[in-house]
Amino acid sequence: MTAAVILDAPGPLLVSVFAVAAGGLAAASRPPEVDLAIERAVSEQSPGPDQQTTVTVTVTNEGRGPATDLRILDGVPPALTVETGSPRHATALRAGESASFQYVLATRVGLHPFGPTTVLARDATGTHEREYEQMASGATELNVAPTLDARTTVPLRTQQTPYAGARTTDSGGSGVEFHATRDYQHGDPMSRIDWKRVARTGELTTVSFRQERAGSVVLVVDTRADSHVGATDSAVARSLEAAATTAGSLLDSGDRVGVATFGPGSAWLAPGSGPAHRARLREAFATDSAFAAAPIEDEDFLPWLARRRLRRRLSGGTQLVVFSPLLDPFMVESIRRYEAHGYPVTVISPDPTGRETTGQTLEAVERSLRLSRLRGAGVRVVDWGDEPFETTLVGASRRWSR
Repeated sequence: MTAAVILDAPGPLLVSVFAVAAGGLAAASRPPEVDLAIERAVSEQSPGPDQQTTVTVTVTNEGRGPATDLRILDGVPPALTVETGSPRHATALRAGESASFQYVLATRVGLHPFGPTTVLARDATGTHEREYEQMASGATELNVAPTLDARTTVPLRTQQTPYAGARTTDSGGSGVEFHATRDYQHGDPMSRIDWKRVARTGELTTVSFRQERAGSVVLVVDTRADSHVGATDSAVARSLEAAATTAGSLLDSGDRVGVATFGPGSAWLAPGSGPAHRARLREAFATDSAFAAAPIEDEDFLPWLARRRLRRRLSGGTQLVVFSPLLDPFMVESIRRYEAHGYPVTVISPDPTGRETTGQTLEAVERSLRLSRLRGAGVRVVDWGDEPFETTLVGASRRWSR
């Protein structure tokens, strides 16, 4: 049917023709079916902290027809930030054609899984679209191991363990720092007799020194879903970095260090020391799924059971350094229980609360009350705000030494 015939036709016929044409167009513009292959590659699978890695995403149209309008959004790990480029890309692909785009991520300590890639496909008219998620092949995560270089000193509470080390205790014995004097007892080493006092008074006394022992410490990171607060700088991501810094400092001080998580997955590495143990710590931070800097969905996780399991793993004389935003009473109660059972606890609490709304202010006040409750129970608490971790720790050490 030619245009002239259509234009000369009566009104009712014109309506019918245009109705058929519109129906055909609507049928032709249903939500498009696309068949895409998505592959992700990274320039470095295991980069160091505070470095960069380039992500390349390649999209291939494996369908028989063209994909006229594609919008792609790659699943950037939630704890990482995009430095350059963009995880978003728009393209059109003929059958068999591919397109690639890149973006650069700044890295930080932990295991960082990529999320699914979101695809939005539109038809040629732009009136119909289909949105879905697809897991990309290739790289699925980044494993960022800490250096464990000591950048600050972490003061531990006084404790005694059977392991010799560089940390002084309140017990007398052999060592280098003066502790006390007592009456001479048969069998005391001649080197520990106070000969100056013998010359002055004629009395035999023995000098004792502060014994040096290695601390046995377990670093506990609160990885429960509620602790993943914040956009890219979540409390868990900050806690992982602080725990790595603390581990390096304690190992360099001669202490025995272990790590654990309080949350789904329940990572555990018993306290130890030496180069081999240092390597195991680095690997745990980078590869154990419990240290993922993204929430782990686990409907079977029972907090009270995790608390009991951790306590059973602890040996006598072990100290705990707990990293938690303290956003609920349960963690406060758990810390007090560990303290009551003879495990000295120090809390490093990254503050994720804001003051912009009434709700945020209320949450901040409640958190402050929890910190005060712990301090009242004799627990050392570090309230970590926006300043660098090392700066906060120096200030806390000064307060504790007064």
